[in-house]
Amino acid sequence: MKTINLKDYYPCYTQDTFVEVPDELLAIFEEYARAEAAYERKKYRYKAHYSLDRGDRIEHDILFVSLSPDEIYERKLTSE
Repeated sequence: MKTINLKDYYPCYTQDTFVEVPDELLAIFEEYARAEAAYERKKYRYKAHYSLDRGDRIEHDILFVSLSPDEIYERKLTSE
């Protein structure tokens, strides 16, 4: 069992919170950190900048807000 700081792995933690985790879980966290660092290096190396007006609907997917069932029902009642 190893002790990790949840603040390092989760952005919602603003204070230091130490937790003991199994070695397998620690290995998964470390593997994810290595993969994320490799992705950032590759993105920097190949200057992979993406444009939202490229035409592949990325902008639409980002801006689209799905409505909850309550909101859909309220809109239906309002329109009636």
